[in-house]
Amino acid sequence: MKLTTLRRAIGSRAWKFTPILVAFFLLFWACSLSQATRPKADDRSRQSVARTVTPFGEVVRGPRGKSEIAITFDGGANAECFEDLIAALESADVHSTFFITGNFAQRNMECAKAITKHGHEVGNHTWNHLDLTKQTDEIVREEITRAEVLLTDISGQSPRPRWRGPFGARNDRVLRIAANLGYRSIYWTLDSLDSVEPRKTPQFLIDRITSKTDAELDGAIILMHVGIKSTADALPAIIANLQGRGFRLVTVSKLLEPAARPR
Repeated sequence: MKLTTLRRAIGSRAWKFTPILVAFFLLFWACSLSQATRPKADDRSRQSVARTVTPFGEVVRGPRGKSEIAITFDGGANAECFEDLIAALESADVHSTFFITGNFAQRNMECAKAITKHGHEVGNHTWNHLDLTKQTDEIVREEITRAEVLLTDISGQSPRPRWRGPFGARNDRVLRIAANLGYRSIYWTLDSLDSVEPRKTPQFLIDRITSKTDAELDGAIILMHVGIKSTADALPAIIANLQGRGFRLVTVSKLLEPAARPR
């Protein structure tokens, strides 16, 4: 057999086996990749918590498994005082986090003082409740730092690192500025919609929150607002329902504490 003929014969046989060799290689590669990317057993719990944190440390919910919920209240520049909320929380022995603006605190100093006086915690909601995504870097920094100075002075407690953008508006630029100032954005898991027009009835707010399953509520951060009558009227029933289901209602700081390891 001539050399060229022999080469041609060998090449033909090799071509027939090429699909088999390719398939074998792909199978080997897939198995190796699966083994390399499979999380270790002790990493799975960390991953379930990590999914609740977005870039720049923004938090959208707390860790699951602790049966804790954080009901949070936003107080914008035009919000009214919230003695009714404080009374409802105190009667149920519940502590919450209030994100208030410097403008609000300046006009309602006694209410701002009442937050920490009654065992709640304060969060930074900027000074004027502006959409920070539409402001310059300088204004964003001023809105946050100016509010921090007054809130710390009035309440006796620094709001840092708790910060929530007005209207929930934020982007990477705003989140980066806040992070450089020592803050992390505290977003929410569930919006009660109490500030969305048309105004909601107390029953709407009760149903919206209590209709969620235990799995949906475990570790949830709930958004509500101060200065809204229906919110204050609905709060006792909401608290009673959640506590009756075994949930502890806590501040954001408490919610974000890692679960105690079993001994």
